[in-house]
Amino acid sequence: MNKLILTLILFLFSIISFAQMKCTIKGKIINRESKNILLRKCSEGYKLFMNNPTKIPIKNGQFNYTFSIKTVEAFELIFEDEFENGTWVPTLFFSTNGVIQFVLNPKDQSNKNTVIGGDLNMAYTNYQSVNKTAFEKAKSVLMGIQKDLVETDEYESDEFKEVLKKLRATQSGDHDAKVPIYNKMEELEKTYARYTEKAKTLFALPYDSLMNVELKWKYEYIQNNISIVGYYLIWRDVEMQMKKKQLVAQLVAEVFPLYQKKYPDHIYTKLIETQLAGQQTITIGGKYIDFKAPTISTGDSIQLSKVIQNQIALIDFWGSWCGPCIAKSRLVVPIYEQYKDKGFKIVGIAREFGNTAEVKNRLSKEQFTWLNLVDLDDKLNIWNKYGISNGTGLMVLVDKDGTILAIDPKPEELKKILQDKLN
Repeated sequence: MNKLILTLILFLFSIISFAQMKCTIKGKIINRESKNILLRKCSEGYKLFMNNPTKIPIKNGQFNYTFSIKTVEAFELIFEDEFENGTWVPTLFFSTNGVIQFVLNPKDQSNKNTVIGGDLNMAYTNYQSVNKTAFEKAKSVLMGIQKDLVETDEYESDEFKEVLKKLRATQSGDHDAKVPIYNKMEELEKTYARYTEKAKTLFALPYDSLMNVELKWKYEYIQNNISIVGYYLIWRDVEMQMKKKQLVAQLVAEVFPLYQKKYPDHIYTKLIETQLAGQQTITIGGKYIDFKAPTISTGDSIQLSKVIQNQIALIDFWGSWCGPCIAKSRLVVPIYEQYKDKGFKIVGIAREFGNTAEVKNRLSKEQFTWLNLVDLDDKLNIWNKYGISNGTGLMVLVDKDGTILAIDPKPEELKKILQDKLN
């Protein structure tokens, strides 16, 4: 009995101690105009962060702030004036139960910033240093080649220059015009048609090869130095790169089980598991993920599968804040009108934050007459389940039996599929 009581006391003490972890961040600001610095937890999406940012006042070039931490993870410091201007260089650090000291330089000298305090910040600094030693020289050589090719007008192909000319001719914020242009640019980038043959040979292919070598080195480092630093690096790749780069998916699959086992309850484990499940499931030939969400108009809860059963359906992930998403949705309006009475449905799922005022206002201006559902503040976790937590929308075309026919189909591709399936 005494042993049981002692175990219980130790357990309760560990919970209390963990709950009382405090991280103090303080530092010196050099030649900055901002009155505040913003604190962001990296695992928190920017939209949620923007709704209620933590502002730390800067007084006489100094700041000092203490906050409670339940989980040791990565954070960012962002200067408020830069954030409001839409371009900022964040300073990354890892929380610790103690003090972290910063020296933050002007934006153009942010590579000289220092972060001192805690083993994880030391480990991250070491990772950056080793990486720089291994790859900076080779990158510098390739950047020099790129600069020379640009200066002699031998870098971009004539086809890509024409696309750029069209892009520059569009009005700022005109996403209707920009989306097809961006699609074309992405296609040219993937096939190396962006470059002249000389640029492709001297720069593009060697650079991509070097990036792959660096990726493999990075994951070998992550595997040999297991810590929250490595876990953060994995999570960021899952969020930002894995969907577009097969090598990242392969490397993540190899190393993630090690971290999953070591940190089963960490926030990165949960986030990565959700993203992996979504990205592995949402593939052509796979099955869509069913969900229930309220309608934007009435708030009534609707089950997706009941709405789209025995129909060819386009599930449209969008938001009032996402200009490119809205532009893509506009492109399918005429296709919807043509096929809506022939067995084709569209269901929108808007990712909104705070309230639904903005999305209702947007719908009043658009011709999105299909059913629109909403996930407010990611409470239903729908975008994350589809592996697009950091994405700018997604379109998933589903057959009558729930099989995924296409992902982000272009209008002409969508129309061709519907012609074959419904005519």
